[in-house]
Amino acid sequence: MIYLQNLNKQFGPKIILKDANFHLRPNERVGLVGENGMGKTTLFRIITQNQSADSGQVVLRKGAQAATLEQELDDFGGSVLERVVSGDDHLQAIRKELDEVEEKMRSDSHDEETLSRYGVLQHAFERMNGYEREPKACAILSGLGFSEDKIRKPLKEFSGGWRMRVEMARLLLRNPDVLLLDEPTNHFDLKSVEWLEGFLKSYGGSLLLISHDRRFLNSLVTRIAELDRGTLTCYSGNYDDYERLKQDREVQLESEAANQQRRISEIERFVERFRAKNTKATQVQSRIKMLDKMERVETMSRTKTVSFRFPQPARTGRISMELKNVAKSYGDVDVYQNFSITIERGWKIALVGENGAGKSTLMKLLAGIIDHDAGEIHPGHNVSRAYYAQHQSDSLDSHKTVLESMDGLPQNLLRTQVRTILGSFLFSGDDVDKKVSVLSGGERSRLSLARMLASPASLLLLDEPTNHLDMRSCEVLAAALSDYEGTLCVISHDRYFLDGFINRVWEVNEGKVLQYIGNYSEYEMAKSKEAEAALLNPTKVTQETSISTNQLERDRKRREAEDRNRKHKIIKPLKSRLQKVEARLEEVLAEKAAVEEKLAESAIYESVNKPQLMEALSQQTELANEEKSLTEEWDKLSTKIDQAETYK
Repeated sequence: MIYLQNLNKQFGPKIILKDANFHLRPNERVGLVGENGMGKTTLFRIITQNQSADSGQVVLRKGAQAATLEQELDDFGGSVLERVVSGDDHLQAIRKELDEVEEKMRSDSHDEETLSRYGVLQHAFERMNGYEREPKACAILSGLGFSEDKIRKPLKEFSGGWRMRVEMARLLLRNPDVLLLDEPTNHFDLKSVEWLEGFLKSYGGSLLLISHDRRFLNSLVTRIAELDRGTLTCYSGNYDDYERLKQDREVQLESEAANQQRRISEIERFVERFRAKNTKATQVQSRIKMLDKMERVETMSRTKTVSFRFPQPARTGRISMELKNVAKSYGDVDVYQNFSITIERGWKIALVGENGAGKSTLMKLLAGIIDHDAGEIHPGHNVSRAYYAQHQSDSLDSHKTVLESMDGLPQNLLRTQVRTILGSFLFSGDDVDKKVSVLSGGERSRLSLARMLASPASLLLLDEPTNHLDMRSCEVLAAALSDYEGTLCVISHDRYFLDGFINRVWEVNEGKVLQYIGNYSEYEMAKSKEAEAALLNPTKVTQETSISTNQLERDRKRREAEDRNRKHKIIKPLKSRLQKVEARLEEVLAEKAAVEEKLAESAIYESVNKPQLMEALSQQTELANEEKSLTEEWDKLSTKIDQAETYK
């Protein structure tokens, strides 16, 4: 679907892309990973033509549509549903004209031309599934956490996070050939993340995904593309496979680098030994040129892991926090009424539940950020509280450096200890002298968390702490929280992150809390058992409904099976040929690279090696022609397969 060919991009001295090549195949799901600041979002912008590369090109298969989630939210005066169904401009134009023609037909006597135009418009609208858009939009919005009453409300009444969900629904309804998603789960609750995961599994197009959620990636992608210091490297499998393969590749590269360094040392010794001898001048110059042309093997960048234990909070009483008969309302909306709960020392709690269930309200009540309307809230003996909000990094002083931002903390840490803490959160070397004003969103979040853990309170309250953090930063934070000896309450949509340290899950729903002991995976198992138990004793009405639903489901599956068999007969030989073309194309590219490497050696241009030179040049031309032919055939086969798969 998408070919990236020799892309180069540079901001000042920083190389973002260096001769990057990549092929996103039809129906393939690829995860794009790399540390913050490596250029993942820049690559997305280049693919969508919102930014230009310095050189190289992006080739999108003819007729294919690529779409990405827009981060800039424009003003829209209509409802949530109207915003979602407005995603296709062509369809909206047909809808508008169809309404105008219908109005004309109702008010005036109409001629044959009007009737004919109405038929054409109606056929076009039906062909584009126009009548199914609203029901499908409602289903998508429901999956993303919108209740039926919210779907009809004006979009302007919603916060930025909810509006981003609307944009996601709008994008999913468009159903483009290629989806480019940059951290799509940042504004979602766990239930919506799980729904989106299921939706994307059944999505029929190609997907290129940036996410720091390891479990989300493991569930969805079949290939990982890593962007590291301008180099784009692909690994087969999901994120866990990538980590294993990357470790193997790292060992291989280090071995190649060591062998190359030995060869360089040998050449340098030869040059030094015979530099002054006239009889060896030609050979010396040849080896100097060889050194200049030699492309150095680069080993993988690795952020140093710092072995360090964060400071621990003061010892507290057994009870960390107690709420008795608490009430909290927003206008006419009662969030909590007569609500009581106790948190004990050492509990590490994940608050889960749909957006709007009251998780953040409970967190703010515990933190003392908002007042309760009735009841009592009592911190335990010697309990201090620290609250991390999603926009906590906005409170940093932009005029200070990273190092200066760590000054004035309650615990008087030595400068070496402060640097070690910053190193744990991936601030090393000159990074500590950067001004806060130039830090990225992820860097600001890391700095805020470093400040909090450098002098931790005995009760930490964290609301979505992993937003804008890359994978490595999430791992650092999870390790620190696992080692933390105080009490913790966290809201996060990252299931893998939660599994690393929590020992309790509190499910917030309709002003109540259901408590589960264990990590998030154990909570999921408990919920699954509850669902199974509920199915063992269904009501008679449920049984009758189930029979009817099962019959419809069987009919649907039969029709789908017949459709699959018909398409399979058409598509199988096309895909078989496509696999052979792709395999040969990879061989040709490898052979071409080997020939070009041979042509880069200075020795081949010496007169004695003229036959080898001519042969290499001939091979290069033949391989270039074959590459062009195979690429054209690949495009034609892909088009035929897409047409067969979309044919009804």
